[in-house]
Amino acid sequence: MPHPVKKDVQSVLAPYHARIRKVVERAWDEWRTVAAFRAEKHFAPVMYPRTIANYVFDAIARYAVSEFGAEPSVNVRIEPQTVKFIFKAAVLARFKKGDDNGLGQNTPTQAALAFADPDGVFPDLPPETAKVEFIWRPNEIQTSLGLVLVVARDNDRLLWHYEIEPSEPGSGSGTIIPFPTPPTSPDGSESEPLVKPKKPDIKKSEEE
Repeated sequence: MPHPVKKDVQSVLAPYHARIRKVVERAWDEWRTVAAFRAEKHFAPVMYPRTIANYVFDAIARYAVSEFGAEPSVNVRIEPQTVKFIFKAAVLARFKKGDDNGLGQNTPTQAALAFADPDGVFPDLPPETAKVEFIWRPNEIQTSLGLVLVVARDNDRLLWHYEIEPSEPGSGSGTIIPFPTPPTSPDGSESEPLVKPKKPDIKKSEEE
């Protein structure tokens, strides 16, 4: 399959941008509601970041299938470990949490590798079908939804991306969750956090 062309993909997806963003926002808000409940009940925070990513992925899949399942111009493919969407028989897409480079995080299965490789073959799709990922990222401290991007990749290299911005100011900000008071040092001052959040580093587009 050839590299997807940014302007062509934007043209196909433009009518769906608000709905794609809404799917991610609803999934993120669901997780924040669960997190608020956990905090209210004094449950310990989850230990692994992948727990949050897995929960949000499951919620995104549910909301996306509900949102696009009855849409005549979208073909929804529910698979054992993921769900894919074909928009107007021209763009094949999947939702993924993004890493620091703006690329979807994947277990290197044969299907995942075929999706990431522009030359990866999907026998039932036309060779000109563009493959993209809908990437979501939370803010640095996992309290609100940060970016929702449309990303094209060549294996581990970012080809180009553009942002699907919220339709309303403050949309997808999520619920404010109280955090436990940090421990104090013997002299009464607050201790330094063990882990400091790292600012995402989304690469610039290399091709248009």
